[in-house]
Amino acid sequence: MSDIVKRVQELLKLPQSLCNTCGKCCKMVNFKGGLSYEEVKNLSQSLEEDETQVEGARDFLSIFQPYESIEAAREYSNEFVEKVLARFPDKKEIGFFHCRYVGKNNLCLIHEDRPLLCRMYPIPHERTEYHAGCGFEEQGRKNWQEIKAILADLEKQREQLKKDLNQKKNSLDNK
Repeated sequence: MSDIVKRVQELLKLPQSLCNTCGKCCKMVNFKGGLSYEEVKNLSQSLEEDETQVEGARDFLSIFQPYESIEAAREYSNEFVEKVLARFPDKKEIGFFHCRYVGKNNLCLIHEDRPLLCRMYPIPHERTEYHAGCGFEEQGRKNWQEIKAILADLEKQREQLKKDLNQKKNSLDNK
């Protein structure tokens, strides 16, 4: 099992050498796919039991600030805004953010001290939206397919174990 965990950890971490240093992912980003600024702020102040989510929201708001309006976000990247809006057609408000630490050369001004969420970005997942021309996209999508296959296999194993356990239980009950 530790080999599986190790493999998934490897798949979740994309090589930074794939980055094109275009800065798009820092200049146009969402939190958890579509939370509004108010939702992220409320999460950062919540007393939820899932401390990871709360800390993630706090880290996010420490470096990202919301665009003043959806029009301002569209001015930067209408294509990305449309991709995200299409995924959440029933959501009334979606937050679009930009990093306050991106330099004019698209490099991070706090690179050595950047938060964990920046160090981990992008995380291969079906909800990850890549910007046009992103160097991570192809590998990220491949990695997500492998992760999904691993998860499906684990689910099959779980179902088989459950079936075996029920058979043994029934066998013992019939004795």
